[in-house]
Amino acid sequence: MAHKREIRDPIHGFVERTETVEKLIDTSVFQRLRNIRQLAMANLVYPGAIHTRFEHSIGTMYIAEKLARQLFGEDDTEEEKRKKVRYAALLHDIGHGPFSHVSESVLKSTIKSKTGNIEEIHEEITCKIIECNPEISKLLSQYERENIIGLLRGEGGDKVEKQIVSSPLDADKQDYLLRDSYFCGVKYGVFDLDRLINELRTVEDQGENILVASQDGMYAVEQFVIAKYHMHRQVYGHRIRLITDSMIVRALKLGINEDNLQFLKDLYEYEDSSDYINNYLKWNDIRLTSEILNEEYKGKYAHDIFKRLTERRLLKRIFRKNIESIEANERFFLIEWIKEKNEQKDTYMRFKENLESKVAKYLSGFFKDEIDKNYVISNIYAMKSLKKKPKKDDEKIKILDGSRIENIEDISTLLRSIDSSLEDRFIDVYAPIVYSDETDKKRKLTQFEKDIEPIVVETVNEIIKEIEGDNHDPRKNDPANH
Repeated sequence: MAHKREIRDPIHGFVERTETVEKLIDTSVFQRLRNIRQLAMANLVYPGAIHTRFEHSIGTMYIAEKLARQLFGEDDTEEEKRKKVRYAALLHDIGHGPFSHVSESVLKSTIKSKTGNIEEIHEEITCKIIECNPEISKLLSQYERENIIGLLRGEGGDKVEKQIVSSPLDADKQDYLLRDSYFCGVKYGVFDLDRLINELRTVEDQGENILVASQDGMYAVEQFVIAKYHMHRQVYGHRIRLITDSMIVRALKLGINEDNLQFLKDLYEYEDSSDYINNYLKWNDIRLTSEILNEEYKGKYAHDIFKRLTERRLLKRIFRKNIESIEANERFFLIEWIKEKNEQKDTYMRFKENLESKVAKYLSGFFKDEIDKNYVISNIYAMKSLKKKPKKDDEKIKILDGSRIENIEDISTLLRSIDSSLEDRFIDVYAPIVYSDETDKKRKLTQFEKDIEPIVVETVNEIIKEIEGDNHDPRKNDPANH
């Protein structure tokens, strides 16, 4: 009797794996994912959130396999399609660096000057690893690797194959919502996985097959969309998560630019070379944290900020403002900065630096003790509308309504009633503040809100004058004034 290869997963139960999948999982490049947490330091607010890219990747493969069997069938003639999707789903995250998406902005900040803009740097690194890694090359032929890379880049395979791997309903999202919800101990990300998969279909549209949900499956899709929205609002956008993410990024950037730590430069100054990839694969959350906390680097910014993180001595949010409540002139520019790729926008970075310097000076006067501007972090971000999708998910979810293919937003009473333009946009400021008690906290936060908003407005106006001149009035372009 043949040995049955199974993995017990807390989300999906027993996950079967083929011999090749088992060998891919056993490679060092895949095992590295055991030490890269799915949600960075979210465990500082959700203690159970210590799950990793390793189990998420296996779960994504499991769902992709179920989707492939549902959409392509069980026939042996479709095994090549199922195999391609299976491998792409399994390997889709092997290019993640320490702290997953959080430190990607550090990588992105070095890309433009070196190689041109790359939309998703971890996806590019994933493709480089699949293409060149000798362990993977021994298990997958060049033809298989090229097909997987094409699928991950959205350049190969048929439309449905690509939609299983990357789309508003892809296997990745279906797994991480359920997994993150489970390990964070919340119910926001729960949806009916089996019902959703069972109601997906392929139909021909304009000469190619596409992924749609049946009319009966519309409610399962609505549940999925709402689960994603609530997870982004309640978990991924949680105040502590925003602060810890910002502290990690600040520590890494200071480690490179101020501390001059060569190991961080080697890791985060991206190069399209095998030497870079080989070094990149040596790093994970544990090794990077351990290295930064080495006593050799005591006194360095990166060391101190990571020590704060590991001891949960976090920066405090001392200011938060909904950008919609800021005057039109300044609001227009803040919203434009959100729309742009902030880390690569010079005016945005100048605004941040100027604002942080001014707030640090203000706090130094307030406390009669110098506050280092590098420990003051400003953060401009959006909490997207339920209907708002990331740029890479710009395709719409389709519903098969009788013989017609409709956008879900056009026939769902729930989604049709929501204004997709509505999203909450905020500017936060984090700083190393300590409160003596709740009364002290309330008093200081009230004062900070009163004093910091004029600093924000002043700083925006300085940048406006610098880039547009005194005679330009951006309010003419502000939709709020029409």
